[in-house]
Amino acid sequence: MVGLIPKAYILHVVGETGEKPITDYPSLIELCGKEGIEFVSTKETKDLKDIIRQYRPEILLIEEEVFNENLNDDSVIYRSKSCQPFILVLTQKGQDFDSTFQLVRAGADDAISRSISEEDAFLKFFSIIRRKNVMEQNQLTNLPSINRSYKVLEHCRQHSSDWAIMHVDILNFQSYGVMYGIAKADQAIRETGRLLQTSLANIKLPEYFLGHLGRDNFLVISPSDFMDDISFALKNDFNEVLKNLYREDDFENQYIISSAPNKVRRKEGLLDLNLGTCTSIDRSFLSGTDIIEQAVKNKKRSEEKNKRVLILEDDLDFASLLEETLIREGNEAKIASGLETLIEDVEKFKPRTLILEASKLGPKNFSPLCQELERFKDEFGLRILVATNISGYQNFLAGGADVYLPKPYDLETLLKEVRRLRYAHI
Repeated sequence: MVGLIPKAYILHVVGETGEKPITDYPSLIELCGKEGIEFVSTKETKDLKDIIRQYRPEILLIEEEVFNENLNDDSVIYRSKSCQPFILVLTQKGQDFDSTFQLVRAGADDAISRSISEEDAFLKFFSIIRRKNVMEQNQLTNLPSINRSYKVLEHCRQHSSDWAIMHVDILNFQSYGVMYGIAKADQAIRETGRLLQTSLANIKLPEYFLGHLGRDNFLVISPSDFMDDISFALKNDFNEVLKNLYREDDFENQYIISSAPNKVRRKEGLLDLNLGTCTSIDRSFLSGTDIIEQAVKNKKRSEEKNKRVLILEDDLDFASLLEETLIREGNEAKIASGLETLIEDVEKFKPRTLILEASKLGPKNFSPLCQELERFKDEFGLRILVATNISGYQNFLAGGADVYLPKPYDLETLLKEVRRLRYAHI
């Protein structure tokens, strides 16, 4: 059975030079084998790009004559997101500055002589591969970065029949960075990377890969049977991470308050892990990018799609305008009968968003009403947008509102907040 992690290949392009392939050097093969390095030799130059795509070698070891003959064909210096081999030219004579410089100028990364000892050749290969691994790590988390991750994905897609991936990103990360600053945002990414490493190690998976795709995006690859265990462990352990990232009062409240244009104030939930998965049995995939895009699509499908908006507004003409505009935006919109029957209207209509005009209600009466509405937040994810000409957003947000929208406001500001609340994690 093919494993999830590809071997470190060295592809030796021998061509028609008559020189024996590197695989005929037993001591070198043995030394490299102990470090998980495997050699493949080929005389094919016509389909070299396809061979490189097949093995995705760490090192392309190419005879000098073959390299020079094929410079007009970009296959000898082929690069892709999931394959970036180190091009090492094998020369017949000893190296000198001028000849090596000409090879490097032409596209090679370095050159070595055939007269090099097997031990020195092994050290050269090992140091190149080790350096490539270091260079392909994300500097913030020291996890394999995007190029290495795509290489593993392509290997799984082409050679393994049982794999699953989990795309991980951090919900509310942008608002956290705005509120707490870049240094704390970087800490959040590092802490998340450490959590992923620890949680995956504790599950004792037979094999797995963890990569950092960039900023707050991570990739987990494992056998398909373990995705549920991974998801449960990550969600369960992440709360401990949050304690180190928030001030005590924010952690206690379980939200922070962010500012938006037009004096809008919003509740933003604490950071959370957003997980999307797909597996080898879902469908046939065209590339590593295709696999990740499918995991992200699956993640979005599982998010709240409730587009119902209930409007409680004293000005019936304005309420009708809101209803008509929201419907044109693709929402299901309805005007509430009145304050006295609001709970009943919410229970029947089950809106995602309640637009609540609270100018006459005031903060003192607003809080008890929100306490009555609280159960609907758990039941079907109700979000409360309070529109009012009363100042003091802290009182309304503390009382139960998710967004404070001061009057007067323009319709585009309102629509933007309704769109945001549809997918908000608070």
